[in-house]
Amino acid sequence: MSLFQAEHDEFGEEETLSVEEAEEVPFSTRVRRYFRPLIRKAYYAALFHLLLINIPYEILAWVYLFVGTVTGTTLLIALPIGAILCFIDLLGARLFSRGEIALQTKFHGPLGIHPPNPSNPIFARYRPLPRETDSMLENGSFSAPTLVKETSFLRLSYLMFTDPTSYRALFYFLVIKPGVTLIIFLITVVLIPPAFILIIPAPAILRAIRRIGIWQAEVAIDALS
Repeated sequence: MSLFQAEHDEFGEEETLSVEEAEEVPFSTRVRRYFRPLIRKAYYAALFHLLLINIPYEILAWVYLFVGTVTGTTLLIALPIGAILCFIDLLGARLFSRGEIALQTKFHGPLGIHPPNPSNPIFARYRPLPRETDSMLENGSFSAPTLVKETSFLRLSYLMFTDPTSYRALFYFLVIKPGVTLIIFLITVVLIPPAFILIIPAPAILRAIRRIGIWQAEVAIDALS
């Protein structure tokens, strides 16, 4: 990681300078650029999320989804109790997925991957008017059809159960995120206190923590999109 950084964008992202360019920069300017993360909100936002929000959110999601998945699949033989529990479990997974993407995009950036736009539906969905769609096909028109809200609870439930994003959310929160979150939390807890006590390594540690935060945010968005 280079110690010579230059301002780049509104997120606090910094541009690395080459050795030749850095040698032309006055020493006082290099020192000021090195310590710049100490006064940048973006670095503390990433640290705040990884240290204080990520662990509680993952624990809440993991406990809810683990209990819901185990009890729901176990009781599937006792319909309709098992089906109801699986429904609540998948609905919770989609809610946690929406919240995870919102948190990651709020506290980390700029990201190399964009969240889904529009966001993945939690339960309510929209469908094109059937008659309008048939008319467009007959006339060879390719304009966007009028969307109306789906009102059939059974159809909405079927779409949620057959949507791959429901199970990607389960896999992410139960398998991927626990290990990633725990390792990052331990690294942060071990490095941050001595870095701020010694002051000099603090900017480098903040840069590293922010890069780690961006990486895990991209993993989350890629898994949940």
